[in-house]
Amino acid sequence: FCEISMGMSNDYQIAIEEGSTIIRLGTAIFGPRI
Repeated sequence: FCEISMGMSNDYQIAIEEGSTIIRLGTAIFGPRI
């Protein structure tokens, strides 16, 4: 695969360490869901 999407706001650092190329940071940017 060219792109590996894993990790979200709460675990993005682990995802980077594991080689993720795409990380979803919605909560870090927009805050928690209501």
